[in-house]
Order: sequence, then C-alpha cells, then structure tokens
Amino acid sequence: MSKRLDALADFFRSIPGRRSERLYRILIPIGSIILISWMFPIGDQFEYRYDLNEITRDPIIAPFNFPVLKSAETLEQEREAARGSVPYLFRRDPQISTTQLNGVIDLFTRARRIQRAESRLAQSRQRAYRYRYDDRFTEVQQTVERDSTEVVDLRSNFALRFPLDLNALYWGSFFSGATPEGRSINYTRLQRELERIIRDILAEGVLDLPKSQLGNAPVALASEGVEETIELRFLLDLDEAWAKAKTRLQAQYPTEAAVESAVAADLLIYFIRPNLIYDDETTSRRQQAAVDKVPISKGFVLKNERIVDANTRVTPEILEKLNSLAVAKSQAIASAGGIQLWLPRIGMMAITIIMVAFFYAWLYVYRGDWYRQNRILLLTNLLIVLIMGIGSLFHHRFGLSEYLIPFTVVAMAFTILFDARTSIIATVSLALLMGFLVGNKVDFVLVNLLVGSVAIYAVRQLRRRRQIFTAIIYIVSAYVVGITAVEFLKYTNLATLATHLMYASINGLLSPIMVYGLIGVLEVIFGMTTNLTLLELSDFNHPLLRRLSREANGTFSHSIIVGNLAEAAANTIGANSLLCRVGAYYHDIGKLARPEYFIENQFRQENPHDTIAPHLSAKVVISHVKEGLRLAKEYGIPEAVANFIPMHHGTARVEYFYQKALSGDGGPEKVKEDTFRYSGPRPNTKETGILMICEAVEAATKSIRKPTLPRILQMMNTIIEMRMADGQLDECPLTLEEINRIKGNAVAGTGIIGVLKGIYHVRIPYPSTDKEVVEEKEEPEGEPIPEATVFEGTPTE
Repeated sequence: MSKRLDALADFFRSIPGRRSERLYRILIPIGSIILISWMFPIGDQFEYRYDLNEITRDPIIAPFNFPVLKSAETLEQEREAARGSVPYLFRRDPQISTTQLNGVIDLFTRARRIQRAESRLAQSRQRAYRYRYDDRFTEVQQTVERDSTEVVDLRSNFALRFPLDLNALYWGSFFSGATPEGRSINYTRLQRELERIIRDILAEGVLDLPKSQLGNAPVALASEGVEETIELRFLLDLDEAWAKAKTRLQAQYPTEAAVESAVAADLLIYFIRPNLIYDDETTSRRQQAAVDKVPISKGFVLKNERIVDANTRVTPEILEKLNSLAVAKSQAIASAGGIQLWLPRIGMMAITIIMVAFFYAWLYVYRGDWYRQNRILLLTNLLIVLIMGIGSLFHHRFGLSEYLIPFTVVAMAFTILFDARTSIIATVSLALLMGFLVGNKVDFVLVNLLVGSVAIYAVRQLRRRRQIFTAIIYIVSAYVVGITAVEFLKYTNLATLATHLMYASINGLLSPIMVYGLIGVLEVIFGMTTNLTLLELSDFNHPLLRRLSREANGTFSHSIIVGNLAEAAANTIGANSLLCRVGAYYHDIGKLARPEYFIENQFRQENPHDTIAPHLSAKVVISHVKEGLRLAKEYGIPEAVANFIPMHHGTARVEYFYQKALSGDGGPEKVKEDTFRYSGPRPNTKETGILMICEAVEAATKSIRKPTLPRILQMMNTIIEMRMADGQLDECPLTLEEINRIKGNAVAGTGIIGVLKGIYHVRIPYPSTDKEVVEEKEEPEGEPIPEATVFEGTPTE
C-alpha cells in the first residue's frame, strides 16, 4: 500500500515539471467544472423549489394541465398497504405426510429387529456363562460373537437411517424392550399413538415460515388445485406443531412411562416437518402487480389554475402541487428535446464557472506561487469536487439530510494545508455551490458560511493535534446556533428542528476525524507539509535532533536560538512561524559530518582551520549544505523544511576564508571567488528569507564584547544591508516594510530585537537614568563590527 502511495505521490509531484504545465492548468479547472455541473439536480426546477412553511415570493399559475403527485411517504405507505393485502401463498405437499408416516413404520420395524437381536444376545451370553467349563464353550462363544455383531450392525444402520441422539439412556431401554424398572415397552401402542399425532398435526398444516415473519398478513392455502384464504391462527408453524404434539403425547403417557415419553418426544421432533411450502415466486409476482396498480397521483391541476399566491405560507398540499409541477415541467422539457434539454445544464455550468473563477481569481492575485503549481490546483479542485460529490450522493441519491454533508472538511483541510485566508475564499465558493446543489436554499448557505468560518477559526493556528478534536465543540455549537436561528424564522416545529440538529451534530462529530485521516493521505500524495507534520518535526526526540544535540551541541544550541528569533520575526509579518522555527532546527544538520570545523562546537580546543589552506576550509564549511540535504533525504525530512538548508546561506560568500585567501601568499590573482561561494539557491519565500537574516544576526551578535541595545541594532542593520547588497534577498518576497517589522521593537518586545533583548538582558536606555547615560558614554555607539564574525566557520575576535 505504501509503495502505491509513493508512486502516486511521485506522479503528482512531477506534474509541475512537465512541458504541458499550462495545459494541465487549463484542464484541471475545466474537468472540475464539468464534474460539478453534472452533480446538480436538473430535474428539480429551481423556480418551484420551496420548503414547508416557507413564504412564497411570487404567485404561481399552472402553465399547463398536470397531475398532483403523491408525496414519497404517502405513495410508499399505499404501496406497502397494497403489498400487505396480497396473501402469502402456501402449497400443501401431501407427499410429506406419507413419507413421514412411512418413516415411523420403518423405525419401529428396525427397533423390533434390534430388540429381538438384543434378546438373542442376552440368551447367548447366559449359555456361554453356563457352559464356561464345558467342551461346548467354544461353540457357544462363537454364537455370542455372531449375535453381538448383528446387534452392532442393526444399531449402526438405525443410526444412519435416523440421525437421532441415541446415546441417551432411554434409547438403550427402548431397544432392549424393557424399562429400568423391568416393565415391558409396548411397541405397537407407541407406534400407533405416534402415527395418530403426526397424522393429525400434518392434517392441520405446518408452515415452513415462522409466524413472526408473516405478522398479520393474510394467508392463502393451495391444495389439490383449490386455493382458499385461511386465517393464520388456524395453521401451525414448526414450533407450535412440536409443542402441540408434545401436549397430546403427555395426555397418553403419564409420568411413570418416562422411557416411552422421552423416546416419543424425540421422534415427534424428528418426524413432524412443514408440509405447507411457501410459494415465494407467485406471492412476489402478485404483490408487485398490486403495487403497480397503486396510482402515483391523487388529483389534477388545470391550466391557468392558481396554485399559490405571493407571500403565502407553503402548506403540505401546496408543496405537493409545486413538486408535481416541477416534475411535469422537467418531463415536458425532456420530451421536447433540442436545446431546451441542455439549457438547465448550461445554466448550472455557467454558475459553476462563476464560483470556480471567483476562487481562481483570488488564488491568482494573492497566492500566485500556489496558482503556478499544478499539483496545488489539482489538490484544491479535488477537495471541492470530493465534497460536492458526497453532497450529491447523500442528498439526491440516498435522500439524506443536507446537514449530513461534511462541508467543514473543506474548510479545515484548506486551513491546515494552506492558510485561513485561502480557506475563507474556498468556503464561500463551496457554500454557494452547495446552496444550488440542495435546491436554492439560502438558509443552508448561511449556516454553512457560519460553520465553515468557525471551523477555520478552530484550526487556524494548529499547534497541537488535539485542536482538531476540540474543533468538534466549535462546529457542533455553530450548527446549533445557525440551524436554530434559520429554522425559527421559518416557524419549523420542534421535531424537525431536533432532527436537523441531530444530523448536524453527527456531521460535526465525524468531520474533524475525517480531516485528521484525510490530511495524512494528502500530505503523502501531494508532497504537502502541514502544521501537523511540523509539530512532529519540532519534537526534540526526533532522531536527527537528538543526534545533533549529542554530536554537535553548539550547533544544536545555535539552532534553538535561531528558531526563537525566526518564530518571533515571522509572527510580526504573519508568515508561517512554525515553519520558520522547524526550519531553523534543521538548517545546520549538515554540520554533523564535521562538527569540529565549526566555531560553535570548538570548546577551548585548537581550530582545525589553522592547519589547512583557506580554500579547503571554505570547502569544508560549504559542504555542510550538501551533507544537510543528504541527511534530510535519509531521515525523510519534508521538502518545505529541507529547503531551509541551502537557502539560509543562498549564494553568499564565506567571507573570512575568502579574505584570508586574498591576503595569502598566492595573491588576489590566484583566488577564485566561486570557490568561496555557496551554491544556493537564494531564499525564495518569506520564511527562508527570515531564517537567513536571523541566522546571520544570531551568529554576529555573539561577537559583540559588551552587547547593548544600540550595538545590537547596528549589528542587525549591517547584516541585513550586506545581505541585500549581495543580492541574497532579491528572490525573496519580503518587502522593506516587512524587514523593518522583522527587526522588531524593543519597547513592545516584538521581532528579533525582542528576543535578543531577553537573551543578553539588555535594558532600554532612558534619558532620566543617570547610570545608563554614563554607561553609554563609556561604551560609545558605532564600534566597528569585525567583519569576520558575521560568517560561518570563522573564529571569534
């Protein structure tokens, strides 16, 4: 199963790289539009769709003559009544009575043979005992063996012919012909009584169906070509026949005749069999004929007859006429053929195009990077088509309540897979489409908009898996409020309201569970990384993070601090803060290959870079990106997180070793700059751009001897300016205004400076604090920043 999912995932991930990318981008929405438009109930004319107790907007006049159809409930009740009026036909089989009575005769014939054989065996054994010391003992012993074999054969044949439980003690007495008290058993009388009871019971008739299955239905009995209706109470089912037979038996054999009573009871159960055989084929044919005769209409509306006035409450009678008119008009259009037959379908396709175009337009303008990925387009369309298909299946095929449609699955799935804003637009589009699907129900649209918005709110910032399940409370509560409000406006009775709330509660309970399972499958197939996966990756018990904490503890501490900085920075501009934090945890995992070559892992030991050439040092430092990507693939780190590994450096230069090489013996002319640059790519998302800034700022601020707020701010500004001057942020969608917000505000405690202030315990200088003014004079601003400290792999000064 996992191999199939991986193969499917590779196919979907390969879609964006195909030459026919633009063709896919066109075919995906076209396919969705065709599928959705074919789900709408074209047969139900929207102009006549009203609910019970709803107020009509316009007067409705019959455009032609049409029959008033019975409601589905009424028609089904009448059909059931017609079906129930047809008697169940049973046919008497006289052969069964003859066969069973002959069986009784055969049984007693065999029993008498066994009794006689048992008697001969007893006599032979007595003779053998008498002649045990005589010369004739051998001859007598042979007779015993012969008689014993005969008894065994007769008993075996009896057991094969009559599969009864012959191990009971009373059967031994029966075959011996005498009771344990020594009283002889009268085979003739017992046989005669059994034959009489069986004959009488079968003459009354034994049904081959239990009466509980027949209920109070009439019964017809066919015997010798004559069929008559008979009351069910005059017939017996098998259990009643056995009980009645035992009662008659007890009247003939008192308690002292225990052996005869026990044997006879077994034989009555064995020989009494149903002789009234149910004729299912004939009965079903007659029932269907009776059902077919039930008329589907109960009246007639003439042309130009007023069905209902405007501003009138829809009663059950009016609703039946409106539904009948809708069916009649659909049939008229279908019989007319031509373009009229396609007009409703074209109209629904146009509505679908408008709704889908509304979502696509928003995606194109505000989420252009997603719009250009065909797998994302396929995923969004798949979710919408899936829920529309479930809605069509539930509401139109199975006739279930519209409140069972799992509408919130799309709202929560879009929020978890993408973001809340995209989910809001998808929810609005789907709610409008769903309103047309269930028959122009504005109240249903309003309820879905309310519940969808609440579901989005419940999972908008997913930080714990249990949030998905707490969403159940939000969704059910929203359904209760929304449905109650709209149903009160319609004067709906409490029973109907309770039914709607029950279905909605079931929906609210199951939808989050469906989302939980669906998200995992979609993540694998479409290569998505949701907050649920990021939460798992943020656990410090992840094998890769545990290894990093053991083998490169300095890098691990650096990653944690960078994660805090990146998360705070992302929160200031509304970026994905969880992705930033997790990306920071894994951005330097490549240093596990050679941790001792990085300054944060050197604890008062010799620097190995002092003994090798600058270009080799740069090669070692740069290689941690390649090693990081290898480890990410080995440990199954998602692409969205693995992208932070090369992008946090972009194509920046390893400045320290580059400058060291320039000042070396070879001279500037022998130094190739490309040797000292990372291979990239440069950051192309806000999150990777944030990590590049935070990673460099964290490394650089450690080199400040006496960190103060002005010095940290100056260092941060210098780092950002250098990155921008080097073109590292050219492909990143961060704006200058967002970069300023990322820097943060020391007073408000936001952004990068808010975290660094806590790390270095920096206090804000106030003019009224003389001590801080003195400190500022003693440590003037503008101290030169050692350039080498800004970059990875360099010694601190």
